[in-house]
Amino acid sequence: MGGVDGVGEQGGPVIGVVGGSGGVGASCFAAVLALVAAPAMLVDLDCAGGGIDVVLGVEQRPGARWSGLQVAGGRLDPADLAGGLPRAGGASVLAADLATLDADAVLQVVAAAVSLGPVVLDLPRADTRARAAALVVCDLVVLLARADVAGLVAAHAAAAALADVRVGLVVRRGEVSPREAAALVGVPLLGVLPSLRPGRFALDPGRPPRPASRVAAGVLAGVAAA
Repeated sequence: MGGVDGVGEQGGPVIGVVGGSGGVGASCFAAVLALVAAPAMLVDLDCAGGGIDVVLGVEQRPGARWSGLQVAGGRLDPADLAGGLPRAGGASVLAADLATLDADAVLQVVAAAVSLGPVVLDLPRADTRARAAALVVCDLVVLLARADVAGLVAAHAAAAALADVRVGLVVRRGEVSPREAAALVGVPLLGVLPSLRPGRFALDPGRPPRPASRVAAGVLAGVAAA
């Protein structure tokens, strides 16, 4: 992990999660990853995603969102940061409720959070300054893709935009085998998830889905081994 503003000097790993295309459940997997890694901090950088707190069903719980953080002109105290956020399971959750995020603020948040344990970043697919700053400090970026032609073409393009980052692929089952999918995208295969069912998916922080939890545990073990 990069040594930006103290990030990476101690504490947990930083793992980014991004979808190779829309509708692959990247935010849901980021949430499961944070729950499995608990105590962890889940940081929402996807301003167009509707809020990671909504994904976890904690949007009514008190605590700061990005709009409530005061990060300009100083360093965040890790304990104050974690203590001021809503929680889901064993994870502290910083949800995005702004149209854009400041890159320096992102680095300050991550620098504070890593001293407490693992940090999971729900990354946007769009190439923003905040995303670029976050990628610098990621130990691993998990790229989610549908195992069909359109999904893999999109994932290949997404992987090309992550050329300077360690990337691994999590595939949702489809018409292409997981190993063929990884070969087509050009990044190592980390795990396989069931295909998404139609309709809205509700994530229960107390009972995250077992297939995603198993893949998340494997991702965390791989990062720890590396």
